[in-house]
Amino acid sequence: MGRRPRLEYEGAVYHVIQKGNNKENIFEDDIHKEIIINNVLNYVKPMKYSIYGYVIMSNHYHLIIQTTDIPLQKIMHRINNNYSKYYNRKMNRTGHVFGDRYKAIPVLDETYLLTLIRYVHQNPVRAKICRTVKEYGWNSDFFYRNNVKGNLNIDFVLNMLSEDREKAVTLYEGFMSTYEQENYDEKTTIGGALQNPVPEVCSPEREELDDILRQTEVNMEYFRLIKAGSRRRELTPYKTKYVQKAFKLNYTLKEIGDNVNISDAAVFRLINSKINENSISY
Repeated sequence: MGRRPRLEYEGAVYHVIQKGNNKENIFEDDIHKEIIINNVLNYVKPMKYSIYGYVIMSNHYHLIIQTTDIPLQKIMHRINNNYSKYYNRKMNRTGHVFGDRYKAIPVLDETYLLTLIRYVHQNPVRAKICRTVKEYGWNSDFFYRNNVKGNLNIDFVLNMLSEDREKAVTLYEGFMSTYEQENYDEKTTIGGALQNPVPEVCSPEREELDDILRQTEVNMEYFRLIKAGSRRRELTPYKTKYVQKAFKLNYTLKEIGDNVNISDAAVFRLINSKINENSISY
């Protein structure tokens, strides 16, 4: 039986995972990592795609990429083929450098981009190569943390956090310091159906999210509006109290946001905001 065709369409965003052949180390030193990063970023303009994030590990790499009219398959072939030629020549070897097929996970909901970038940037932390994201030199964290514009698109994600760039960078740094609990490698779509859905289990040690919302002394009308995702300004103080308490009880940003129909980025902003009547509405 042949392989299933990939889900591809113009403007699609993907979480791409490309492994070395037989999971071998193919980025052994800094020069190798620099070469693949240059390949990824140098083809942005000629192949008309956007890169939102990346990390290069010893035996694989992750990309968050948005395509236009050029198919992802052609883009990946160009990136990988260029590196394969360099690597075989440099190492005096022949044969396949990369595994047979890269994994491309469609990102169907842009609100997941922020947590996906955190997941990608935290790969070396999970692998215990370093303690913090900023200690690792071969991911795109540097661009975000230092507001460096180039062939990496940092504007879309930072603007999700704040229109004030200095504040957005500060919020980004705080967001990266929180451990990402989702495992995006195991998904078949992001923001869509999972291949192996895991039923949500409510911990008996935690209060229900709706109960936490009620404890903000919100009236029934406001409660219903918040649950429906209303952005009315007068609701913001109640949302802020709810978000901050739920976060302290170890609910994830996704769990908190899904319960009141707001994005992960909006949840993060509320976690770090002061409770007042003049807050920006979320």
